[in-house]
Order: sequence, then C-alpha cells, then structure tokens
Amino acid sequence: MPRLSVRAFERGDLDAAAALLAETHRRDRERHPVLVEALERPAEARAMLARRLGHERADGAVALDGGELAGFAIGERATAPAPDRYLAQLSHPRSARIGARDHAVARGCDAAAVCRLLYRELAAGWTATGYFHHAVNVIAGDARLQEAWFNLGFGRHVSLAVREGVGPVADAAAGDVGIRAAGSEDVDALVGLARALGRHHLASPMFQYWPALPEDDALARRFLVSLLEDGDNPHFVAWRGERPVGLTSFLERGLAPPHVSAGRNAYLFMGVVEPEAQDGGVGRALLDRGMAWARETGHERCTLHVLTANHSGEPFWTANGFVPVEYGLERHIDERVAWAAGARAANAPVP
Repeated sequence: MPRLSVRAFERGDLDAAAALLAETHRRDRERHPVLVEALERPAEARAMLARRLGHERADGAVALDGGELAGFAIGERATAPAPDRYLAQLSHPRSARIGARDHAVARGCDAAAVCRLLYRELAAGWTATGYFHHAVNVIAGDARLQEAWFNLGFGRHVSLAVREGVGPVADAAAGDVGIRAAGSEDVDALVGLARALGRHHLASPMFQYWPALPEDDALARRFLVSLLEDGDNPHFVAWRGERPVGLTSFLERGLAPPHVSAGRNAYLFMGVVEPEAQDGGVGRALLDRGMAWARETGHERCTLHVLTANHSGEPFWTANGFVPVEYGLERHIDERVAWAAGARAANAPVP
C-alpha cells in the first residue's frame, strides 16, 4: 500500500487541488447555502487557489497517496499589526493562518494522517522564522477535518455565525431604555461602548486582546468617525436617560470571508451591553432594532463573529437564531522551542 508523502505546493498541482476544493465546497453548501456557489466550479476554485499561492507571504504543501492528491493546505503569514489601524490591533502578531477554503482532504483518505503531514511541513518553516501563533478555519459540520486539526493541538477560538432571516427578535422590550441611530455627535458614546466591549473580551475566559486602553481611544475614535460618515454603517445606541448602555453596529463590507455570500447579508460588527444593564432585554432590543434596519434595506440574513469562549455573547447570539457556519481554530507554540532547538544544534550531538 503506498505511503503518504508531502512536498511543497507547485503550480502544476492547481488543477487537482481545485477539483478537490470544488467537490468539498459542493458538499459544504448542502449544509450551508450561504456559502458562495461559484467555488463549486473547478475553474473558480483554481483561480482562487492561484491567487492564494501567489501571495508573497503564502506557503503551500500537498500530500500525495501513490501519486494522487490526498490533500493540500496553503497558509499565509502575517507580521505585526499596523499600529495606526484600530481593527489591525485585533490580529495576533507574527501569526500564520490557513483559511477554510485553503485546505482540503480527499474522500477515502485518512484526514488525521494527511493534515498531520501537511501541518508538519508548513509549521516547521513558520516556527523556524518566529511565527508561533497558528490558526486554521474549518466549515462547521465537517467533523472529519475538525477532528484532524483537534488532534494536532488546535482548539476552537471563534465562530462565524449566520442568522437566516431578519425577522423580529422575541421578547425585545427593554423597559426604560430608548434606542436610536447614532450620529456624529454620539462618537464619545461609541468610543466608550467600544472600550466596554474590549474590556469584556480581555477578561476570563476569553483573554482576547482588544485595544481597550485609554491610549487606544484615538484609534477607536478615528475608526468610528469614518464609519459614521458613511450612512451604510449604522450604529444603534441604547440610552437610559443620558447614559449610553448598549450598542449594535453594522459594517457594509463586513469581515466575513469571500467564500461566504455578501449579497443581502448584514454584518454585525459590535454588540455590547454595559454590565449593569444586562439581563433586562437591552441586548434583544438592540438586535431587534438592527434587524428592522436590515429588513428596511433589503437584507435577508445577518452574519457575525463571536468567540466560542464568550460566556455571555455566544449563548446570546445562539439563542437569537445565529448558527455557526465556520470555526476558527488556533494553537500557540511555546516560544522556548526556538532557543531549545538552537541550543541543541550548537551543542550537537545530544545523547
């Protein structure tokens, strides 16, 4: 029986990889129709993989079983976040990511064995050059691939979830809280609520870095002002008297990956309720106001990202109709392996 082998992804592998990706995408769309139809066509899949492979920070590998493609993976390295961009601060410095449509394993092949070889090939180069934070995205419901990456030490970190339909939210009354669309005069309120959202994500058990320190306010203000100047990025603020206690905001372009349909899809960027105002219906009222806007503007679904460890956010969004379509899995490599490997090389042989 042929043994699996692995080597670098070459341009000559594109046709076979595209056929495998198109087949995989077709199966995934049966579970998640929000995925774009175009990638079911090998030509479209090939064009996308060629773009990925052509990126200057891309690394690719293929696994072969007796000369036949058993699987492939393409990862992209990212360095330090841009210090002058608010959203860039959310990125982990010196990380490498494999997108959900940047890897696949052929049916009938051992996914755990294939992914192990592919990751071994890519991760060796990443860690050798100081990229210690690794991530891979998997379409929800693909238990075979998900288990293969779990087996390599990855854990769920974030989910991309979709609410099909933008109908009203149940039990959306919020008592003495009023909700209105934010204008430029409300930028201070938005900065404060963004900071509250950041503090929430910094806390246990999420421990997700967010620019939430006082020195980050200028970044947040510049970013939010730019959104307020564009009428297609509405922000809805909940007020209790003169105090802002909650926020739901939407981004026209959103942060969903290109293999998720953007047509008539509202992207919910921030949703937060101050701790003292929680459990009183404010969150549901804010979401209901956002869904009313989505209906008025012709949207048919809503998409968001939520940390799977978010002890309050994840249960809230799930209870209000959001269903995971994609999971982001992450692994952080102990940086001590770098100097340990160097020490071993310098003092070889080691008993």
